[in-house]
Amino acid sequence: MTLLVTGGTGLVMSNVILHWLQDDPAARVVSIDLGPPDALARRFFAPVAERIDFVCADLRDAAALDALATRGISHIAHGAAITPGVGEREKAQAALTVGVNVMGTVHVLELARRLPGLARLLHVSTGSVYGDDGPADGAPLPEDGYVAPFPTNLYAISKLSGELIAQRFAALFGLPLTMVRLASVYGPMDRDTPGRVIKCAANVMMHKAIAGEPWTVANGTAVGDWIHSGDVGRAICALLRAPRLHHTMYNIAYGEAVSLDDLAGRIAAVVPGSTWNRTDGPARADVSGNPARLTGAWGAYDTSRLRGDTGWRPRALDEALADYAGWLRSFGSV
Repeated sequence: MTLLVTGGTGLVMSNVILHWLQDDPAARVVSIDLGPPDALARRFFAPVAERIDFVCADLRDAAALDALATRGISHIAHGAAITPGVGEREKAQAALTVGVNVMGTVHVLELARRLPGLARLLHVSTGSVYGDDGPADGAPLPEDGYVAPFPTNLYAISKLSGELIAQRFAALFGLPLTMVRLASVYGPMDRDTPGRVIKCAANVMMHKAIAGEPWTVANGTAVGDWIHSGDVGRAICALLRAPRLHHTMYNIAYGEAVSLDDLAGRIAAVVPGSTWNRTDGPARADVSGNPARLTGAWGAYDTSRLRGDTGWRPRALDEALADYAGWLRSFGSV
């Protein structure tokens, strides 16, 4: 089986590639990125590198994707995206964000509909498309409903647009589409790249801990659903290989809301000697959240669909954090 992966050297998709190849010694990957793998990616992929074909291409270039139609692709995992954040970087990358996240998705879909025997097309989206509100009973956020009617930044707007376009292409051309929305991802291969400079709370705290530096937390009652990148990689591979799926959209998340204070305490526990403190000044804090946002995109995500259809489970949070700490010690604090 040959998996085409877009954004293959990024945080999430690099873990998809590694698990896809580790799980099947005969499998192969075609990985597309704007540039060649950096030093960290080459080291990360070293155990399986002979089965990866790295292609440098811009998803905004339809012809570059057309050239892949003869590669014997059986599965597609489309995860390439520009995640600029907000503020000046969003302004600077406005056209790039829409071009990659929307038209890049269109070009991947156009390729998919020309591939004979395509087993599954998996489109990676984000929990950023959800609004601030969740179920009234406080239950974890399900995949149906609760999408923000007017997303507030180009990343969320473009990702929601990509979802809608993918769904329509699937209906028009009979594509074997599956989509996923990710909670807050941290873990191996989390680093600055040309398309992503976002650092979640777990990343910031863990880097401070490994460096032996104290860190500060403001508004520590704020919550998030934090999921290890390796667990995301396993989940996506499970969906790609599942013989039958009962849904089009799946949340990938830890499935529990964890406060910043709790997260900080857990990281301090898995990195002996590390310390942190609470502060009242968000502007001066290393990590700060909004304690008013406890549901919707900010709270726990419902993963019952994913667990039911694939048997996937995330590692316990302390185990996942310990793994990340060990990875950073081995690969360097990136």
